[in-house]
Amino acid sequence: MLKIVLNLAIASLLLSCRSSQNETGSALESTAPNQVFKNYSGSIVCSPQKIVKPSTIQEVQAAVLEAQKEKANVRVISLPVPKSYSPVICPEVGGTFINVESFNKILSIDANSLTAIVQPGILINQLQDQLNEKGFTFPVTPDYNGVSLGGGMGTGAHHSSLKFATGISDWVEEIKLVDGKGELKTLSGKDMDTARVHLGLLGVIVELKIRILPQYKLKYSLDKGSDAKLDTEILKLVRQHEYARVMWFPSQKTYVLDHFDKVSMDTPGDSYNNLWTSTPNVSWLGDTVIGTLNANQTTQCAAEAIRAKTFFGPFKAVNSDGKAPVGLSHKMIASTCEVGKCSWDHGIKTRTVEIGIEAERLPDWIREVRTMIAAKKACFPILGVYIRFSAASTGALSEAYGHDSAVFEIHIPQISKPTLEPSSDVYDEMVQMTLAKYNGRPHWGKNSQPYFMNLGPEQYPNWKEFQKLRASLDPEGRFVNPFWSQIESKTSSVARTPGCAVAKTCICQIDSDCGPGATCEAGSYFKEAKVCRR
Repeated sequence: MLKIVLNLAIASLLLSCRSSQNETGSALESTAPNQVFKNYSGSIVCSPQKIVKPSTIQEVQAAVLEAQKEKANVRVISLPVPKSYSPVICPEVGGTFINVESFNKILSIDANSLTAIVQPGILINQLQDQLNEKGFTFPVTPDYNGVSLGGGMGTGAHHSSLKFATGISDWVEEIKLVDGKGELKTLSGKDMDTARVHLGLLGVIVELKIRILPQYKLKYSLDKGSDAKLDTEILKLVRQHEYARVMWFPSQKTYVLDHFDKVSMDTPGDSYNNLWTSTPNVSWLGDTVIGTLNANQTTQCAAEAIRAKTFFGPFKAVNSDGKAPVGLSHKMIASTCEVGKCSWDHGIKTRTVEIGIEAERLPDWIREVRTMIAAKKACFPILGVYIRFSAASTGALSEAYGHDSAVFEIHIPQISKPTLEPSSDVYDEMVQMTLAKYNGRPHWGKNSQPYFMNLGPEQYPNWKEFQKLRASLDPEGRFVNPFWSQIESKTSSVARTPGCAVAKTCICQIDSDCGPGATCEAGSYFKEAKVCRR
């Protein structure tokens, strides 16, 4: 049993580390009304009428003007399958997708100013490989680098460090876009700060000016220890390294700090991250593998114990020590996988929650989570409580806007039909406490709709500035999709149907929201939370 669980945990890790994105793609144009269009796991379903694939800026402008004429809602996409866990990807039923997949080139590199002009549909791994050929790198690649530049920017994709702002959007200096009136606009300066995490609400981005750095090498290592003083030491530990993140395994009273540090370019080593290329194919087993892990909390906790004891970074060491692999920066901090050979193609699926808070409040948050888990046991079988970091951002809708931030993430193995997984009540209590008590900011490409419903100026001081910029660029609301409309109205258009809290379309209020055999109860520690329990 433990061997099965370990294999599952390893495979699930490959899926779970992936950064979400706001992307998809299709043929040149499709006009069949209300097609079924899904994200990678089938958990988000869109119903567009038209998918248009322009190849020039003029064709983008024509597509926007046509949508304006038809009064159609518009979303911008760029890959064959959307990877977002949130409804940010969908237009209104019968809306239009504009696919910028063909906008996928580096247009120029300026070695003096360390900037590059890039199109939005280029994948981060393609961007990195092409920059490396010229001796440069883009230092904020997410763990999964098969995302597009424009999509990753738009939903706040990021890496982890307290030495610099880690969001893709933080390294963009200027954008050119076609706005809701079909006009080509350039945003820079203060407007650029407002627009960094754009959520696809401002128009169709056609060019970006990004900052780059001379290529460098990184050495990877990790440290494990008792979590007894993690609350007081975690920020100090992270600040010692160029890149660092923490996996906290509360039931094992253990943490893992894995980190990357710069070394000179003449340091031997051509190692690379192989996180996404070694997933076992268990698709033929259907829900059996994840069903085994989710069978009960005992199995779940056993998986956490194995993960805590056996974790080591997923690297192929080449010409360097296997325990401290060295390689080029972009090859070390991220990787990708071929279509059809990724973990989600091999039968491994998860759901993910991620919420950001002010880094200086992280010690208090850890202490409160400890108390919560003491009141109601929970286990975290994939990456524990996965905590990543960013120095302060200037992006108005960034998780790290205005202060150094820490974001906690929980990766939850999921069978094909939504169910109450072991420990799910504590997961939900953690999220609700973080949102309510710590002014938490949810990752825009992850989380379910209910966790976005009470956002505004309290969490994002420049919220109104974003609204003003959006209205000026898109006065008719051509790019405003149901996801954003619900956030602005602070109401949910999803009917409260039996089991809606299990499907994550509502936060439970009554027992029927939790489905058969479960009840809606207050949190064990944070009493304001409402969670489902069996």
